[in-house]
Amino acid sequence: MTKMKFVFAVLAVLIGAGGAYASRIKQTDLTQHNWVDRNNTLVLIGTVADAEANCPGNDVFCLRASDSPATIVYMGQ
Repeated sequence: MTKMKFVFAVLAVLIGAGGAYASRIKQTDLTQHNWVDRNNTLVLIGTVADAEANCPGNDVFCLRASDSPATIVYMGQ
């Protein structure tokens, strides 16, 4: 019985790690976005790489693409 529990525990870890890896989408395309801060103030117009390089402040949330709300740049990326 303990071998089965071990197998299920390993499967759960693999599924969890795979899900975490799959949910981290790194956009490396050259699409231009309008990047706004927390107050919806336009900070810059550029790619994801530009937003990561010019991330203002020292907060966890950094910039959000106004035309694509799911595209968010965080500190430490």
